[in-house]
Amino acid sequence: MKWPCPILYLVLVCFTISSCSFNKIAVNSSSGLLYSASNEVEAESNYEVFKTGVPGNLMLMEGLLSESPENLDILATLTKGYAGYAFAINETDMHNEEWGELKTEIGKSQALFNYTRSLNFGLRYLRVNKIELNDLISRMNEPQGIAHFLEKRLSADKKDLDLVLFTAQSFAALINLQKDNISMVAQLPVAKAMFDWVCMKDPKINYGTCDIFYGAFEAGRPKMLGGNPEKGKEIFLRAIENHPHNWLIRTSYMQYYLIPQNDKDGFEQQLEFLKNKQTEYQQFHVYSSAPSTSESGPIGWNLESHLRFYQALALKRFELMNKYQKQFF
Repeated sequence: MKWPCPILYLVLVCFTISSCSFNKIAVNSSSGLLYSASNEVEAESNYEVFKTGVPGNLMLMEGLLSESPENLDILATLTKGYAGYAFAINETDMHNEEWGELKTEIGKSQALFNYTRSLNFGLRYLRVNKIELNDLISRMNEPQGIAHFLEKRLSADKKDLDLVLFTAQSFAALINLQKDNISMVAQLPVAKAMFDWVCMKDPKINYGTCDIFYGAFEAGRPKMLGGNPEKGKEIFLRAIENHPHNWLIRTSYMQYYLIPQNDKDGFEQQLEFLKNKQTEYQQFHVYSSAPSTSESGPIGWNLESHLRFYQALALKRFELMNKYQKQFF
């Protein structure tokens, strides 16, 4: 007479386990496709669409991750997604607050939250590959110690390189945004070593991301703290030549070199370039009764679709710099 309850309980447990297993199988079987599809967000040409659309996608990916907590495709997607959102949206809001002297720090606060989420997902990915943050910190003073360690644990495929790149970006950004935290600043060599490993494997990854990091790394620190602004300038100018359609390199050059060095002529030269590109960009992406510029032949800057959001972000940063240029000089 007492058997039905245990039997019913056993049936329910079996059903729950099988349901969870089915969900995990479904997530794992489609995660590769989701990872590939997530890269298409770089082709978004509208800054506002990116700003409002990405958070929902990230929440969905977190829901899927709960069904398969060690899924590398989803962990990589979330690492890149939160790092990209923090850099593109939260930091842009932060610059608007700083340059506009708005006396608020909402942008910075959100950047810290989202960079931390990115870092945590990146560390989870590395942990699956038997890499702990303490392993990296313990090797940061060894010549090539971190690079050799990563070499043993990871491959050189795009997913691993992207993962390390965006984990390093989030780590470096968290340090940069908390410069008054000496213990954080002391860990900067870890982030740089991670960048070094990725950029050694693929110097052209993500259309000049390595150049932006190294240019900012050199130009963004005074000489007394080991920086080399002139070397940073050289890196930026070379990157602009090598990646002429990634206008984000130009806005980074303006932010990290031209403004701190009080180079007004150079700043105005870049403003003029971006102003012209903004006009072209608007004409290309917005229909009007006049023939678009694309009808007269291919536009070089639009040939690579995955540069579109980089361009949209660069133009957003250009608008802010143009608006607040009297604050800089």
